[in-house]
Amino acid sequence: MIRVTRDLDVGATPEDLWALLWDVPRMVGCVPGCVEAREVEPNRRYEARLTQRVGPITLSVPLEVTVSKVAAPSGLTLEAKGRDRLLGADVSLSVTLGVAPSDTGSRVRVEAEGRILGKLGALGHGVIQRKAEEVIDEFGARLRRAVER
Repeated sequence: MIRVTRDLDVGATPEDLWALLWDVPRMVGCVPGCVEAREVEPNRRYEARLTQRVGPITLSVPLEVTVSKVAAPSGLTLEAKGRDRLLGADVSLSVTLGVAPSDTGSRVRVEAEGRILGKLGALGHGVIQRKAEEVIDEFGARLRRAVER
C-alpha cells in the first residue's frame, strides 16, 4: 500500500479552487500523466487515462473514477480503478482533497493511497512510493499554476 499526504498552499479562495476542481479540462492539465479524461455522469463518474513511467516500466491504464464523497467547498474523495492489460497491472487509488481557507487563499490537504498489483508492483514499494510522492508534488505545482491563470 502506498500512502502520500501533502499540504499545499494555493493562491485562490476555497470557492474559486472548488470551481477549478470540477473543471475537467483544467484538472487534466494538473494531474501528471493524465492524458485524457471525460465526464460520464456530472460530478459523479469519469473515465481517464493515466500514463506514467516507473523505473524501466511505462504504465498506461484506463481508469474509472468515482466521486465517493463531496462536502462543498471543503473537500471531496475520488476512487479510481483500472488495469493495464499489456502489463497485467491492476491499479486502485483513493484521493481525498480537503480545502480550507488560509492567509494566502486556500490550503489543500492531499491524502492519497493506492495499490498496484502485477508486474509493476514487483518493482518494490520504495520505487513506487517515490514515484507517488513525485506525482503529488508535481500536482501541487501544477494546481498552483492553474489558479494563477
